Amino acid sequence: MIPHNWQRTKIVCTLGPATDPPGVIEQLIECGMDVARVNASHGGHADHARRIERVRNAANMLGQPVAILIDLPGPKFRIGDLPDNFYKLAEGEMITLIAEDSFVKEVGGNAEERSRLLPVRDPELLPALRAGESVFLADGSIELCVRITAAAGVHCEVIIGGTVRSGSGINVPESVLSEMVPTDDDRQHLAFAVAQEVEWVGVSFVQSAGDLARVRACLPSGAGERPLLMAKIEKRQALADLDAIVEASDGVMVARGDLGVETDLAEIPVVQKRIIAAANARGRPVITATQMLESMVEREHPTRAEATDVANAVLDGTDAVMLSAETAIGRFPVAAVRFLARVLAATEKGYSLRMAYDRMRATDIPSSPDNPDNALSFAACQLAARLGARAIVVPAHTMAAALAIARFRPQAPLVVVASSMRLYRSLALVRGVSPLLSIAASDTGTGTGTGPQACLIQAGEWLVAQGLAEPGDQVVLVSASSSACERADTLRTIRLSRDGGTG
Repeated sequence: MIPHNWQRTKIVCTLGPATDPPGVIEQLIECGMDVARVNASHGGHADHARRIERVRNAANMLGQPVAILIDLPGPKFRIGDLPDNFYKLAEGEMITLIAEDSFVKEVGGNAEERSRLLPVRDPELLPALRAGESVFLADGSIELCVRITAAAGVHCEVIIGGTVRSGSGINVPESVLSEMVPTDDDRQHLAFAVAQEVEWVGVSFVQSAGDLARVRACLPSGAGERPLLMAKIEKRQALADLDAIVEASDGVMVARGDLGVETDLAEIPVVQKRIIAAANARGRPVITATQMLESMVEREHPTRAEATDVANAVLDGTDAVMLSAETAIGRFPVAAVRFLARVLAATEKGYSLRMAYDRMRATDIPSSPDNPDNALSFAACQLAARLGARAIVVPAHTMAAALAIARFRPQAPLVVVASSMRLYRSLALVRGVSPLLSIAASDTGTGTGTGPQACLIQAGEWLVAQGLAEPGDQVVLVSASSSACERADTLRTIRLSRDGGTG
């Protein structure tokens, strides 16, 4: 087991060619990767399965919980495969969008002809485009303007140039083209995700709570076999139904790439705060994604603005920050994670329970600490802060048990002793949580969990071994017992004994 450098905010890394060399996955975990993201829009299932297996093996070897998040492609238009995997488009030049099949058949090896054409994977997009419309590529970094539409293709002028890569997204904000979620491709990827026993599935281009309901209907009926659903907020329509979407989800992603194209870019900072606040209020884990350290795709050191962006996401209350191209295709994937961890650590030094408490109280929502259902969880956080407890320990059989406390953002580590491997890994995404796999679960593979006292002993030994506590330090134990007739929640403070147990 690697030394545990506890930080509240979690790190999500996208897998790709840059993470394939031997030893890179291990280094990412050692530097702080908590969640490995697989983008189903790129590559095949064989590649994805190989990368997932490598993450699982590395995480087991290093004794760290690492969750797997698979992003569904959703109803998004994309550039097809480019001969050299990328084109550089210059401002003012004319290019033609053409169906990918036609591109392959008609262009062949003619390099000069290829340079003026961009293949589109979804040919139904082309006849829907109209002269004067803006077309954005690569998360809005490239802008085209449609000049002429013809049967052979759509001729566009490059308004803002840049590098476009195979599989880059295409956004047409003025178009009403929209396929229902989930798509046929999404269903195939969902089946793959279930077979791989991944913990999280990112649902792209969610526009309503109904989208999540349709995706959930495609999953197995057994609750233990279901991956958790992460609603990616990247459409204008989603903002209109935000509260219902958050309520229907298991987690939320602020997907700033497409969101910055679908909405006014100037409004993204405020929209980000709104989405994070909505997720915090309902106790849903939230990821802030896209261009966190974009300059590190090509350069070894980030900009000051990027460091500030990461810090602001932490102060907004995000559970995790995500690296996309930085780790998937970037030149410095390990350095990017290492720097991200430094920013998180520096930012969290100024964190206070009062900040979280005020944010929760400021919003009139069911998860307010004044709600009786949340009283015990909020009290545990307050008690730990007042006593200077080294940790809050929670035996848990479900994600809800951990989130009930994590939603209040305690200052101390929240050590959740999980009763199953799936829960253990799933919790790696949640801010402030240090998951432990209960001894019963590790012995049996699935486990039914252990009693509060056994979990406390296990957590105490782990805290002392990791240097997060010393014998004599206090911890807060939150436990629940249930029977057919009653349920009793308990809250206790306990001192760790010299061997790391309780005394």
